[in-house]
Order: sequence, then structure tokens, then C-alpha cells
Amino acid sequence: MELRLAREDDREIILQIYDDGSKKLKALGLDQWQGKDKPNLDNFEKLIANKNIFVLDDGGKVVSSVIIYDYDIDYENNLDGRWQSPKPYVALHRIGTLESQCKKGYGRKIIELAESYARENHFKSVRIDTHRGNKTMQGLFKSLNYKYVGLVYLSGKNERFAFEKEL
Repeated sequence: MELRLAREDDREIILQIYDDGSKKLKALGLDQWQGKDKPNLDNFEKLIANKNIFVLDDGGKVVSSVIIYDYDIDYENNLDGRWQSPKPYVALHRIGTLESQCKKGYGRKIIELAESYARENHFKSVRIDTHRGNKTMQGLFKSLNYKYVGLVYLSGKNERFAFEKEL
């Protein structure tokens, strides 16, 4: 199992991951990843060129994806709370797993591998956020020793619970 940079030929499977995640969140009654806020790959070429989009490859099969940024404007300007560690940090976004591969530990694994990537590249912490109602992700973050640090407002309006793990 490896975390690798996404390639152009991963586009369709990543879109399926986003679609599966959107459907799952909708079934839970959450507005996360719905409507205009549903993840897309309009900037896929840029994400690839900037080495921001990664997939979890299990024996040649992509099962999960994540975007890793070394800066997030919302995390800088829209946090009602306090980050625990100094910069530099990585921000994890759009973590998702194929519906057919859920409950196999891939969500945990992709976050753990993203943490390894951060350590190897000398980042001080990992920052992440999720919807107030997304108890599954909140539980996963807590089980991985992430600490709740406050509320972040994506694009200045979409409230999310913010978490951080110092490395």
C-alpha cells in the first residue's frame, strides 16, 4: 500500500470517490460535499502540477484520495480558536474512500501516510477540518490523536470543526 501522487489516469476514480462521499454524507443528512460544495476536479491539472493531490494505491487499485496543501488561507484568516503549533503545517482536504472499500481502514491509512509525508518534509503539524455533524470523521481524527482547536469558516461562511496534530 502506498500514498502516491495522482496521475491523469486517476481522474475518473477520484471523481467516483467524491461522488460516493457526497452520497454518503447526504444519506447522513449533512450538507457537506453537496450542491456547489461537492468536490470536483476542475483544477486537476494544477493539483497534479503542484503535487497536491494524492491517492492511496493498494496493490494497483486506487481506493482513497487526499489533497495536501502547505498553506490554507481559511486556516490563516478564518479560525475562531487557536492553532497549537507553529508553521509550517500541511492541511489535508477532500479525504475520501470508495464506498465499496469503506470499513477497511483506508481512511485511517491515508491520514497516517499523509502524516508520514509531512514528517519527511519537515512540517510541524497536520491541520484538518470536518462538518459539525460528521461524527465518523471526528471520531477518526480523535483516534489518531488530533486535537479540536476551534471553528474554521471555509470561504468565510461554511463552519467546520478544526483539528490539529503536532508532529
